[in-house]
Amino acid sequence: MARTGLGRLFGRSGPVPPAGAADDDTTTPATAGASPVEPRLPVDTSLVVDAPQADADGFDVVVTVDERAFRRGAHLPTVEAARAAGAGAVVVTVHDVHAGPTSTYPPVAPGDGYTVARPTVAATWGGAVAAARPLLRSAVVLVQDARVTLPDGAHHRLVAAVTPTTAAVVEPVVVAVPVLRTTDDLVASAGAALPQPTAPVASLLRGHPAADADAFAGPHEPGTPVFAADLPCFAARTADLATPVRTVDTRTAVARLTRDTADAAGGRCVALPVGRAYVAVGATADGGGIREGRYDTDAADALAVWRDRIDTVTAPALARLGFVPAAGTADPVGAPVALREPLVRAERDAARLELRDRGERLRWSVRIAAHPGARGDDWGDTFFAADLAAALRSLGQEVVVDHRESHVRPTSEHLDDVALTLRGLDDTPVHPSATNVLWVISHPDLVRPAELARYDLRFAAGPVWAARVSAETGLEVRPLLQATDPARFHPDVTAAAAHPDLGTVFVGKTRDVFRPVVRDALAAGLDLAVWGEGWEDLLPAGVHRGVFVPNDELPALYRDARVVLNDHWHDMARDGFVSNRLFDAAATGALVVTDPVPGVDELFHGAVRTYDSVETLRAVVAEGERLTAEERRERGRRIGEEHAFRARAEVLLDAVRRQRGR
Repeated sequence: MARTGLGRLFGRSGPVPPAGAADDDTTTPATAGASPVEPRLPVDTSLVVDAPQADADGFDVVVTVDERAFRRGAHLPTVEAARAAGAGAVVVTVHDVHAGPTSTYPPVAPGDGYTVARPTVAATWGGAVAAARPLLRSAVVLVQDARVTLPDGAHHRLVAAVTPTTAAVVEPVVVAVPVLRTTDDLVASAGAALPQPTAPVASLLRGHPAADADAFAGPHEPGTPVFAADLPCFAARTADLATPVRTVDTRTAVARLTRDTADAAGGRCVALPVGRAYVAVGATADGGGIREGRYDTDAADALAVWRDRIDTVTAPALARLGFVPAAGTADPVGAPVALREPLVRAERDAARLELRDRGERLRWSVRIAAHPGARGDDWGDTFFAADLAAALRSLGQEVVVDHRESHVRPTSEHLDDVALTLRGLDDTPVHPSATNVLWVISHPDLVRPAELARYDLRFAAGPVWAARVSAETGLEVRPLLQATDPARFHPDVTAAAAHPDLGTVFVGKTRDVFRPVVRDALAAGLDLAVWGEGWEDLLPAGVHRGVFVPNDELPALYRDARVVLNDHWHDMARDGFVSNRLFDAAATGALVVTDPVPGVDELFHGAVRTYDSVETLRAVVAEGERLTAEERRERGRRIGEEHAFRARAEVLLDAVRRQRGR
């Protein structure tokens, strides 16, 4: 293979020894009876310039991985995912940007399902990619660092975006970049922007809610043009893949490689959302995060080629979201190693500012206590926030949902007009400039007067609590009950029963206690079916039917049940906090039985009945529904209309407009 030395990197150059060779201090033969010395190879500072030979359809995957991460097998999930996605070849290539001139390593060996680019460890990410280029044979290559996790289907979306078509295209898509998130579900990068010529690139939309990047691609679009990539994950046409540049700064190397590849082919680099694609950012001792802002003289030279380059695509990309770029901040090339992270700050365009000033289109941050990602998928707060966000959007509002790790967003929170906290477990910091709204929907005993005083507007799903706390504190707390989505929870007359002959149903976790309504139902001898986490070893055989019911299957389950059971936390029942389950189940036409809550008997037009003992529960369930099927359906429709999320959203929007208009 043809190679070029990286003499300036360590002040030395030289050929790379063949596989199995070792430094002088590791070649001494083992003495009799001693364990053989493991061979070690010096860090590889060369840069392979041999081109790939793309002569097959499909796609290959190049997995780049830090040397320390490679030794602990961090690349294996990436290899497995690539194989499952149908990659033709998977090439693992190892690097260590922290290497010194005398660093040595055990040889890099191939493993199950993958080959290695070479047995040595590259001194740079670019050197690692360069070593893999000659091994590529498929039409498309996906370069993915082991610190990037792609969801199912993402490989094919990225590959499809750059796969050549028979149609004539003036500027074909040559490079496709996934929108990557940090683990708190904020955008890590939606491609790279060039804030000023020769400056380091900036991550587009960095620190924004992931929802902001969803508009980067429509259902029939390959993606939104961006200047380049800046994180090591992208798909490219193999034949056009350029030779990487030499630098220990991976961001600069990625940007140059992707921009050079697109330029050489006369094409575009596009960014597209692919769902929950995550990247570990920030350097860690075990190579678990991507190092940022380590610029050397090689990076300065690599960026100098853009001295006369103007980024013409970032402004149109932001315009898709109704944003304009503010003045960028970036240190000049040649500055010391510890450069500031370049930033392109998004601001609202004139049209959106006018809509905001008229109060017609405000940007809402809905803040919840649920964890981001899959950990929070089964939280009630997650579903509640999604339904409320949809209702606000139906009223012309812009909405993002912030989970517990993203309640503070320094680089994007200036865009928010309203910060609505759905108060559950967390006392959330208020927004520094938005209209702050508190809606207490659970755990009222956790809320203190000092917290209430921080908000401009206060609502509570418990009318009793709202009245008492208003009187005690002198701070107005308005009652605003929980709600349902009648588009999902409704008495569907056309659907066949998914659960025929279903008796009494309870859906919910144990909450680490034996829920009173379940205990009472068993004592009453009811025909009980329970779905929820934690019940596996607590219930008689045949009672526990499953750990989780997908939210889109809940309406059918409620409709099919003869009776749906519910209970409340003690403080919620005491203070009139009506469970969200009552609204959902009653809107389907179901008959619901729950523990006593002030006002609940009058609220649901007879769809919800209360019990206070095992005997009462047995009697209420035995009596069953008093209405005909048609009357039951009409009752469900009425409940859905009265208690829809849209009705609650209208109350919130009206209150916010009045507050902002003062």
